[in-house]
Amino acid sequence: MARIFRHHVSPVKLTLAVFDVVLITGSAFAAEALRFAMLDLSLDQTATSVIAKLVIPLVTFPILLGLGAYQSDAMGDLRVFSVRMIIAMIVSLLLLAALAYLLPVIPLWRSILLLSFLFAAGFLMLAHTVFILFATDSFLGKRVVILGAGEGALAVQSEAEATPDAALKIIDVIAVPGDDAAIADATVLKDMRSLSEHAAELDCELIVIGDKFESKRLPIDALIACKLAGIQIMDRLTFFEEVRGYVDLESVKADWIIFAEGFKGGSLLERGLKRILDIATSVTLLILTSPLFLACAFAVKVTSRGPILYKQERVGLNGKPFHVLKFRSMRVDAEEVGKPRFASENDPRVTKVGNLLRRTRADEIPQAINVLKGDMSFVGPRPERPYFVDQLSEKVPFYRERHCLKPGITGWAQIRYPYGASLEDSRRKLEYDLYYVKNYSIFLDFLIILQTLRVVLFPHGVR
Repeated sequence: MARIFRHHVSPVKLTLAVFDVVLITGSAFAAEALRFAMLDLSLDQTATSVIAKLVIPLVTFPILLGLGAYQSDAMGDLRVFSVRMIIAMIVSLLLLAALAYLLPVIPLWRSILLLSFLFAAGFLMLAHTVFILFATDSFLGKRVVILGAGEGALAVQSEAEATPDAALKIIDVIAVPGDDAAIADATVLKDMRSLSEHAAELDCELIVIGDKFESKRLPIDALIACKLAGIQIMDRLTFFEEVRGYVDLESVKADWIIFAEGFKGGSLLERGLKRILDIATSVTLLILTSPLFLACAFAVKVTSRGPILYKQERVGLNGKPFHVLKFRSMRVDAEEVGKPRFASENDPRVTKVGNLLRRTRADEIPQAINVLKGDMSFVGPRPERPYFVDQLSEKVPFYRERHCLKPGITGWAQIRYPYGASLEDSRRKLEYDLYYVKNYSIFLDFLIILQTLRVVLFPHGVR
């Protein structure tokens, strides 16, 4: 996996994204050339005209990224990609048309813009069709052998198959003597010392150790031989982090957190930039949603008794409590018994307007005020209530470690996993939170902000 500012990115996904940018840019130049030819005008490229055409991919690509055009589901299903691409093209066209109107010094003809997007849509569909058909055998993909045939190995196999953008081709699963096999058709070697020869015959590029083994059961000498032969060796923890974007709690130990690269919380410069990004994003959000803000406030007030805004104590940076602001989406007597509980699917405590606010995530808008106050960041682990933090800290290892960064309105767990409403959901979301804490960077924050568009436009797991 490629690593960009500490974040792991599939080389296949990265290559496809770069290729898409080239196609969009090329489409802009081709559209201009065709339009000038149709009008029988001479085409003289100036610095201003070149910059104008470069603005097209500069606007379009982040919107494609934000709407999920490079998510696993879109990269494995052309129908999903086509829907997201069309929406991205429409949004980009409207934004660029507005930009051309507001900044007439930039020569962006509407006819050229329209032609650019028609060309780009055709080329992108062709490129992604080729990817879907041939990605698993791509020269950027890897031939993978899983060592172990237990439940852990089965999980590795399932995750690899569920991630087409990683282009990992499982060519064999090798059982280790003493395995409690969960994969029935696993290969059994007569002598584990022949592992390197077997891997070479399969043209293996990566061996993933799928199960947890005692040191005496792990074929150390054979793995060293594979390593020296140029085969990459990866443990289960690294596999889940790099390929799936989360930290496997079952494999995490305290010493790994201590000695692993990352978990730095960002440098002084990064923290300063994050605060600037927080303020800029929150102010922009409040300005753009001001009509919606007023409409939500009015709807909450006239449809149910009680306050418009709901204040609730949450746990923030370093365990310090604060009060989060949200549009009230439940009845005022939602917790009349005094005992907090998770929201459930079709929760009867949620009002009709509150249900709409939750599904559109409009109830979260007032939290931009918390960000401006400094209690929250725009991106970070979601803040939880003290009652649940105390409970989860007892049952879920390393749960309090998520409080080493400011909580956020959106986060890595929010764009990668549905709403958490159980102990198991909280464990899974913590795995994504730990990935964010370990690999935090401004670049990752920017990616999360962009991809939050996908979560808002294509709701999944909202309660």
